[in-house]
Amino acid sequence: TSKIFVRLVVGMAEGQSVEEFPSGTHAQICGLASKPELNDEHCVSKGVNPDNQERLLVITRSGAQLSLKPSNLKLAELLPGSHVVIVGLQSAAGSKLNGRYGEVMSWHGDRWIIDFADPKERKSFKSENVVMVPERVTKKRAAEEPIPEAKKVKTSDLKDLESTDETVIAKCLLRLLREFDIVAQKGICVLAMKQTMTVMHELAQHITEKQADGLIRRPLKPGEKVKGIEELDAQEQAVLLCEKKVRSLANAVRINFCDLYGFLKSGFKEPAFNRKLPQ
Repeated sequence: TSKIFVRLVVGMAEGQSVEEFPSGTHAQICGLASKPELNDEHCVSKGVNPDNQERLLVITRSGAQLSLKPSNLKLAELLPGSHVVIVGLQSAAGSKLNGRYGEVMSWHGDRWIIDFADPKERKSFKSENVVMVPERVTKKRAAEEPIPEAKKVKTSDLKDLESTDETVIAKCLLRLLREFDIVAQKGICVLAMKQTMTVMHELAQHITEKQADGLIRRPLKPGEKVKGIEELDAQEQAVLLCEKKVRSLANAVRINFCDLYGFLKSGFKEPAFNRKLPQ
């Protein structure tokens, strides 16, 4: 399942296929000549159009359903802190929520947890029932803890990270993993979103404060022990696991999964998010 944030991940429109936009994938419309007014509009995929296997059904924030070629879509990513609108609910109770705006709090199971302001309430929704509304995003909240590393990724490394060749990206990531502890920690958070491995899971639970959304909330301190794997060196395990899965991380950089490329480019800063959910 795609997990996505306020900052748009501009994927490569050229050569994309319908398989890259399964149901629940968030995207931005682009390159429409017949309806240029829809360009830059955000939408969510409903999967392959059963009447035309080369097109995708998508829903825009107005609730309109369109049939588009994959080349007219760019991947977008939604993460905690995003503002969204609810769409496509069919039940009698659910349809009353269509058109309501809310803020993404976290990912739980197979659903996004959304907070509404008026009236104040919290509900969960499948990814295919929310559409990004980036212009409604509020100002960034300052992180409570500064990222420990003062250094940033070199311009030459950023150029490699922007490559379309995952081998080039992977080699660059290996250099960064060995230079910055925080990169391995972010890598663990990203990888844990796609698979379940005992050590990786325990590390990610610790670093994300059990939110499992790919975001660093609690960076590892030197020598810090992690519950469940106390006998292991947590930072060393993070580096080893990321090195083994570096090609998966390279793909995550290319599509900016969990804002990995944005995290590296911004000097290891995560997007704004609530550290603790309101009770």
